[in-house]
Amino acid sequence: MKTKKILFLCLSLAVLCFSSCKSSGGDVAVTGVTIDQPTLSIAAGDSATLKATIAPKGAAGDATWASSNSAIATVTNGKVKAVAKGTANIIVTVGTFTATCALTVTETTNFTPSLTGTEYYPIVMDGVTSAALGTKIKADFRPDEATRFLYVWNATYNAGTSTGPNFYGEVEGWVSLTVANVGWSGAGFNIKTVGNEASLAGMKAITDNPDKYYLHIGIKSKDKAVHAFILGGQTDIKFAIGATGFNDNGVIYPALGDFTRDGEWHEIEIPMSTFKTMGLSYNNFVADPNILSVLSGGVQGTTLDLDGVFIYKKK
Repeated sequence: MKTKKILFLCLSLAVLCFSSCKSSGGDVAVTGVTIDQPTLSIAAGDSATLKATIAPKGAAGDATWASSNSAIATVTNGKVKAVAKGTANIIVTVGTFTATCALTVTETTNFTPSLTGTEYYPIVMDGVTSAALGTKIKADFRPDEATRFLYVWNATYNAGTSTGPNFYGEVEGWVSLTVANVGWSGAGFNIKTVGNEASLAGMKAITDNPDKYYLHIGIKSKDKAVHAFILGGQTDIKFAIGATGFNDNGVIYPALGDFTRDGEWHEIEIPMSTFKTMGLSYNNFVADPNILSVLSGGVQGTTLDLDGVFIYKKK
């Protein structure tokens, strides 16, 4: 009987000792939280993942993520999605402790979504990109010096410099035009009717379903010039790319888009339905039409760099 009491007492002490050891370790109190990237810069449309570290080692807690401006970026469990150009703070909170990542969202540099459409009518496009599109190209309007040409009117543009990565990052040239010292400028992508009958006829699909098609323009510049564009069909549809309309001897072409003048490539997309409301029709063409014309005013040295110019049907 005495032996049993001693054994029970030993077991009781062991349990007490185990319980005491466990409770003495307890939950480690949180003393702070940090983010692995205190600053971050990503392009609109891209994502990045931030990691929060709780201090001290061994401490645990629920991390809550938030964005100071969801119009610029959103965040879910540390995964940041850039929405639009601008700045925002990405904040993680654990208990009473917070850490912040200063986020800068730049304009998108990923232009490949414009290559995921189903039909293409290229006017300016490099060989690598056009080869990748393959049978998606329904009509090719790129100059070939046989039945398709880029004409500069009365030497009003000089050739610019087109070296380095183009709009799609290929090391191929693009169309670069610099206004000459003549007081005006103009150029046109001319299509001879003979030899291009099927291509021109195929564009009726755009007139029939304009909501599904877009005009895509890759463009870059460092100056503030307004450039005029003219789409040719049954009639000419005139519009401008710039902060204001384009003044053509008192006739104002409405501005339908603009871009950041930082010398980097940017893209502009305009629904073909916009041009249809302005009177565009591809049901018939004038003889030997200019499928696209450009004007850049009369200030000598103004440069127009174009690449990735095409009409396409989105998915």
